[in-house]
Amino acid sequence: MISTRLRWRAIPTMNEDPWRDLTLPSAMDAISARRVDHNLPWGFFWAKNLENQCLLVVRHAPESSPTSPLPRLKGVEMTLTDGIHTGERMLALRLIDPAQRDIFYSLCRDIVSSAGSAATEKEAVATALRRTWRWHLLLRGGEGGRLTADEQKGLVGELIVLERLILPHLPPTDAVTTWLGPTGAPKDFEIGRIALESKARRGGATPYVAISSQHQLDDTGLDGLFLHVVDLNQEQAPEKPALTLAEVAQRCRAAISERDIGAVDLFEGLLSAAGFSWEEDYGEIRWAEGKHSLFSVTGDFPRLTAADCPSGVGNVKYTIDLAVCEPHRVSLRQLVDVIGGAHSAD
Repeated sequence: MISTRLRWRAIPTMNEDPWRDLTLPSAMDAISARRVDHNLPWGFFWAKNLENQCLLVVRHAPESSPTSPLPRLKGVEMTLTDGIHTGERMLALRLIDPAQRDIFYSLCRDIVSSAGSAATEKEAVATALRRTWRWHLLLRGGEGGRLTADEQKGLVGELIVLERLILPHLPPTDAVTTWLGPTGAPKDFEIGRIALESKARRGGATPYVAISSQHQLDDTGLDGLFLHVVDLNQEQAPEKPALTLAEVAQRCRAAISERDIGAVDLFEGLLSAAGFSWEEDYGEIRWAEGKHSLFSVTGDFPRLTAADCPSGVGNVKYTIDLAVCEPHRVSLRQLVDVIGGAHSAD
């Protein structure tokens, strides 16, 4: 746990190793810290704990705290705790693997640089979280920059599910919280003991969808699992109806904001976790929405699960033929009824 007692030292700005001259604190529940830059209005501090681990700490007011999930990076832990003073919170990144010190320093510099131009403390904290999510994407093997066409298509499909199938039937914060796909969870959405997997495919193509693991269509421990498939095609003709990824994201954001402005930060954090940034230009690809299909994944639905894999076999990727799934087709109304029941049960 990050300490709640800080020892402040007036040592200025960044150097090649900002933790080098920090002495160790005298107690397990304390950290030694110095401000990153006295010209920066936000409370960013280099810090070190009793275990000689390097940290970047952001002191802030409770109302500026993030409400979205915190990234989990390899070798780095991000935590949110109470601060030294009453009515203060601390967002902290702690380096667990000392071999990654150079990368951790680059991450911290990127966070501080990005948050430096924020207009408010809340925006600075949110920017720090978004930049960490971008590094999370990069370090787990993603592009870390603009999403590819396939990634855009997949994210549009998930946003359509959130906007059309979940948000109208749950309170906004509860609805956004069901969206787990950006965090690396095996299912894209979970509502109580009901899970929903979202797939987007090119309309008119061979009727197959790709499944990325043996866990994706595994209904073990669930009361229900559904597969939603939407046809999305790249539209070149400007006169035909189609939307960019940014436009779909903005439409979803507006629907959330209209009902509960407090849920917007949570949504923004998940967008960042998915690799999306408002700063990127997604105007070159417009997506035309086609038909929707919904299947109940149960019984003899064509799939592989963890129980089907021999010992030592993992990271299974395969495709399923949607034509074979037809006996399992259900209506969107059925899903809506199940979502309502699952939320009531919670």
